[in-house]
Amino acid sequence: MVLRLATERDKRAIYEWLTKSDITPSIMGPPNFPDQPVTTWDEFRADYKSYYFNGSKPKLGRCFIIMVNNMPVEMVSYNEVDERRKRTELDIWMSCEANCGRGYGPDALQTLCEYLFQTYGIVEFVMRPSARNHRVIRAYEKAGFQRVELTSEQQEAEYGRGDYDDSTVLINHMPKT
Repeated sequence: MVLRLATERDKRAIYEWLTKSDITPSIMGPPNFPDQPVTTWDEFRADYKSYYFNGSKPKLGRCFIIMVNNMPVEMVSYNEVDERRKRTELDIWMSCEANCGRGYGPDALQTLCEYLFQTYGIVEFVMRPSARNHRVIRAYEKAGFQRVELTSEQQEAEYGRGDYDDSTVLINHMPKT
């Protein structure tokens, strides 16, 4: 497994993995996620601005492609680096169901956390999936993330509004230097 920097050429494929693949129903849209409609291309581009793909503002966020045997299998990204708190939020999704359950996600998350720790001194990594997505929560826990019990009001005060009505917070801490 290798992380490679995503480029503008990857943007459409990453969008389609999220919104048009066989994993989409486990992430967004009815019937399981009526509170999280399938993202439109314009919404995706508004969330994943050009700097996620061209590296022009690395402290605001960056996307990576997870490569296995020279094949892209998933996307992982980090959002704006909070330099005061040494924290960032991560996101990840597979290209298709066939790549799920193979350990790529936990490996990619651990690799990205180590990279961000070494590059920016980040020591706290946050993920906020739907509490309904038990499989992804288990994968995050395999990567070292632990659930933090917070009310939705506490979550919003600390991290902003989540993507889901039932977002759950998982955090991974790196040792402070």
